[in-house]
Amino acid sequence: MKWRVTMAAVLGIVAIPVPAQAASVDVVAAVRRLQAQGSSVKIFQHTSLDWPRDPRLDDMPRGYCKGGNSDPHMTGVARLGRAGVVAADMKRSMLLGSCDLQFLRQDAAGGDRRAGDLAVVGSATHRVRSVGGVLYGAGPAYGGTSWARIGKAPGGAALYGDQIIDAFDLGTLRALVASASSSKPGSAVHDADDRAVKKTWSIRGTTTFGKLFALSKPFRTMLGGRLDPRYRGITVFWGIATDMAGRPIVVQAVWRPGVGYPAASVAVATRFSWDVKASIRAPRAGRTARDPHGDDVVDLFRS
Repeated sequence: MKWRVTMAAVLGIVAIPVPAQAASVDVVAAVRRLQAQGSSVKIFQHTSLDWPRDPRLDDMPRGYCKGGNSDPHMTGVARLGRAGVVAADMKRSMLLGSCDLQFLRQDAAGGDRRAGDLAVVGSATHRVRSVGGVLYGAGPAYGGTSWARIGKAPGGAALYGDQIIDAFDLGTLRALVASASSSKPGSAVHDADDRAVKKTWSIRGTTTFGKLFALSKPFRTMLGGRLDPRYRGITVFWGIATDMAGRPIVVQAVWRPGVGYPAASVAVATRFSWDVKASIRAPRAGRTARDPHGDDVVDLFRS
């Protein structure tokens, strides 16, 4: 009998198979497929804001300022179509603390419209719905609990305003993916139902307000069609985590312009859950209302 002795056997090395490199996930193709299917998606969004410190806080008695959370939360559903988000129905909450509200009301009494709107927005929960090319609102921010017609708006108007990365706009998505600094298997993330998605693909990169304004029509719409030159250089760190089918699970955007800006830093994380059903119809609106200034974070950077 002949024995074949290999160098690996002599050295006591056990051969371990090396797993093949995971194939890259095509998020653009996946989103195009979701659009063609008219898919619906459940949404949970959290925004973290770092506001400039109000010097009036130093004059308040210890323990006087209570409660509140300036971080907006949004929950709801959206429906996709070939144009991207074609309808959305969202509930928004941002409950400010006692001193924040007091200072905003003082500023509003002095003629600051933005402060007046923020005082109303930050004291209750309200609803926004965009469907059929019209934006609707309900709640104190829109003058009452019944639905009001705000005006013409794209289908994603109720969803975007804090989240400046529209991952369901194919033009925006293609441009971001093409400029990504990283595209590789990612760690576990949680969807809108807080369920762990363990196998993911992570795409990350950076852009600026100026570049995003040039490549993303939804971002231009959010800003009212004009970007203040002071904000063009703000760097945005963005990330998209997908499942292995390419469906977006988490979209993140972070920008930290620093001192001297309306917000020193903003971090937005939007989670999605798929395989849901949503019927979004235009509500009965017997009155009209205006969209309050300061309702969305992006309003802070409008010209």
